[in-house]
Amino acid sequence: MKKQGSEGRGQGSGVRQYIATSAYSIACVLGMLLSFSLITTADARIYIDISSPGARQLPVTIITTGPTKSKEIEWIVKSDLEATGIFEMVDPDVPGAEIIAVLDVDMSGGLKVVLSIKDMIENREVLKKRFDASKIIIRPMAHSIANDIYKVVTGRDGVFRTKISYLKELASGKKELRYMDWDGYNSKRIISRGLTTSHNWSQDGNYLFYSSERKRQWKIYYLDLDNFRESLLFSSNGLNIVGGTSPDGLIAFSSSKDGSSEIYTVNKYGKNLKKLTRAFGIDVSPVYSPDGKTIAFVSDRGGTPQIYIMTSQGKNLRRVTYEGSYNTSPAWSYDGESIAYTGRSDGKFQIFVVQSDGTDLRQLTVSGNNESPSFSPDGIFLVFDSDRDGKRGIYRMRSNGEAQIKITDNIVKAMTPEWSPYLKK
Repeated sequence: MKKQGSEGRGQGSGVRQYIATSAYSIACVLGMLLSFSLITTADARIYIDISSPGARQLPVTIITTGPTKSKEIEWIVKSDLEATGIFEMVDPDVPGAEIIAVLDVDMSGGLKVVLSIKDMIENREVLKKRFDASKIIIRPMAHSIANDIYKVVTGRDGVFRTKISYLKELASGKKELRYMDWDGYNSKRIISRGLTTSHNWSQDGNYLFYSSERKRQWKIYYLDLDNFRESLLFSSNGLNIVGGTSPDGLIAFSSSKDGSSEIYTVNKYGKNLKKLTRAFGIDVSPVYSPDGKTIAFVSDRGGTPQIYIMTSQGKNLRRVTYEGSYNTSPAWSYDGESIAYTGRSDGKFQIFVVQSDGTDLRQLTVSGNNESPSFSPDGIFLVFDSDRDGKRGIYRMRSNGEAQIKITDNIVKAMTPEWSPYLKK
């Protein structure tokens, strides 16, 4: 199916041209129109342990009843589940499914779906849930249904309602910050003014932080995604580039305000500035571990750019990467056990993953230049950008390197994706 909304159609420039106020407002309204009610649920059991290296695929059948257009919901649900690699889709006419999910769809006067999930081995219904929306909002509804099926099977939250922010390069060479659904649909413009490639989400998903050059000065801003209000976070002489955020609301960034680029932290009010590194050379790209206790960053203090980690207080610094002479863009896995990064190999940039203690190095990509990895909040997936087909775009893969797929349109030049946390909307 063709992706819709990749160019954010229907958005006027407005007085504040760099903020597409209508885009996120519409998304929020649509999100509020979707509600659900739990009808029945059985005692939960885990059907698939996704943390097990040898986990099998679970045979699942999806059955949809309702108007012809309801097949679109079924297609989206199947696509979501199949992407994880832990489900085997079984045709309704073929026996063998261990889980059957029935979607009873009604599109008269809005959109209503009753989801029933049955355990065929124990011959019992494990979940029955009703979804209601006052408008026909198929994709959010389908992603929510997929999340429920995923949680029944794995006991974990699915990522099918999360977002991915990224930079789109315009014909003028300028960049605009956008976000899209996890599968590349419904792209919306957020900011278009003097942007770098640096941006990130707050851990609660309520804010986006980004660096922007205005009046010949690099500043760090954040956007409140509830009211779409932009605020200045940090401003100084030199280059100020935002990094990652901590669970308790701190923002890490690099700044050359004192000469060389060093790592700093500040709270979301721009207060309590703290300098964490003091070294010759350049320290950049700081990102917090999921528990907020450790920061990974890039430094050339050893002669070439490499990945280092330190405590969130700037103590106990140690080097993580030793293979290759150019390693950048660290990103933590959801459990804090491994770090994905961009490394140069045979003259091209590739995505690697290494344990945080420097062991078990794995190369995940081989074709073209691949950069800027970001883990999904459940650690199942990675997004990154690549020029493998001649035009840089956003790709998604499983965290072991399997199922690499481009999720932005071929006509779009896109880069530096950042996966959102789980969102409340």
